[in-house]
Amino acid sequence: MTDTLGERGRKFNAPAALALAALSGVMHGACFPRPGLWPLAFVALGPLVAAVRGRSAAAGFALGWIEGTIASTISVVPWIAAAARDYFEMGPGRAWLFGGLTGQIFGAITFAIFGTAAARLGRLRSPSGRVLAMAAAWTALELLRARAFTGAPWDLLAHALYTRPVFIQAADLGGAFLVSFVLAASCAAVGEAIVASRREKIVALATAALLVALDAGYGAWRLRAIDDAAGPSVRVALVQGNVPNRWRSDPMRFDEAFRAFTEPTREVLREKPDLVVWPENAVSFLLAPNPRFTRALAATLGPGGPPLLLGGPRYEPAEGRARFYNSAYLVSSSGAIVAFYDKRHLAPFAEYSPLGRLPWIGWRFDAPGDYTPGAPPGIFSAAGGFGVLICFEVIYPELSRDLARHGARFLLNLSNDAWFGTSVGLEQHFAMSVFRAVETRRALARATNTGVTALVAPSGRIAARFPDHRRGAWIVRVPLRGGLTPYTRTGDLFALSAAIAAAAALLIAPRRP
Repeated sequence: MTDTLGERGRKFNAPAALALAALSGVMHGACFPRPGLWPLAFVALGPLVAAVRGRSAAAGFALGWIEGTIASTISVVPWIAAAARDYFEMGPGRAWLFGGLTGQIFGAITFAIFGTAAARLGRLRSPSGRVLAMAAAWTALELLRARAFTGAPWDLLAHALYTRPVFIQAADLGGAFLVSFVLAASCAAVGEAIVASRREKIVALATAALLVALDAGYGAWRLRAIDDAAGPSVRVALVQGNVPNRWRSDPMRFDEAFRAFTEPTREVLREKPDLVVWPENAVSFLLAPNPRFTRALAATLGPGGPPLLLGGPRYEPAEGRARFYNSAYLVSSSGAIVAFYDKRHLAPFAEYSPLGRLPWIGWRFDAPGDYTPGAPPGIFSAAGGFGVLICFEVIYPELSRDLARHGARFLLNLSNDAWFGTSVGLEQHFAMSVFRAVETRRALARATNTGVTALVAPSGRIAARFPDHRRGAWIVRVPLRGGLTPYTRTGDLFALSAAIAAAAALLIAPRRP
């Protein structure tokens, strides 16, 4: 089954290497929701590390591509296909093709590059050096995926641990990338345990065990130190309309969709919240030119009622054509629009086309045209001062850091995840939002159309979560926080340092097996 490589381990034959790469792919895909087998995040890359030992760069690339293809097919392609069927009105075949291509571009290729790097880094003489270098290489590739093109930091290895607060507290030091580094080191040590000599197995496993212990120890200390209930707070009503997406484009359904939010709002106002929040695109029409609806909002909130934050389109006249924005409006109890925020990071193909019009995509914005990105951060002074992230903006840590630096005392994520249907996308999107709370030490409340509507405490604990695909309104007590974490101040310095370290390790590693 294996050929001897001497002191530094064994080389598996081709069928065994292929099986190991496939096993890695299955475990990697399964560690995310669903099925969410989070312990697999500590070992998922290990079989791939073993499979590429003693192989050429081309073989490492191929084996990494196999893992990445399987992993993305399990965890990402299903929700992309579900969204493509609903949003772009594709047939099942084209939807799965679109999902598969997206998984290749933003997933499988980075796995393939990691396979190439791991094949070379496996030639380093020090077993602890191999473990740390491979962890650095994985972290560098996650950073690349988060930044390249439009950025796709979806299902980073760290995100598998979103329900395990003790392991993710280090995100306030180095972001989700630092947590991924620890997990990748654990995986690399597992790979070493499969192929290395006995002495080197012990060294590699000890190196990873130390990192995991430090991570968990820091997490336990931070969880004891953070009191989520201490200090001032505000009471926020989160309204979930559970409105079918097809109603958004049907003018005959506008009133019915509007009532899906006003009726639960009236009920929850009896509990006197400080702020009411409706999700992204709660209204699918232009609010300002429709005074009938702003009057209806005033009637719903009542004299002296709380302000309302809701999502909807906005436009500004411009030379040649109007500019349209995906926006969040703050509406007073009198129905006046007192402030707004325009989404800054637009979703490719859904809100703008980076490649022009593609004929096989059912493009939804031929009239009025692409959305325009906003500029300033979405800071509102109401209810103690909060920052807004619209939909996928919550997956980009640089945006939440920007809000914290500009004075936001808690974060609000408005999203319409109905495009995911009942797919895994709902839960995976929520998983990433948990890290924004830990990284900034700001509570993060989510108001969504169909779920996941929830509150994440500054500690990263899920303080409240409400049923998916159900109409309702719920009040959460949101703590107000100030101060800046190391990650908020320094950003992705750790991930950049890991990238430099990985590059240096690749330079000093022997070129030949």
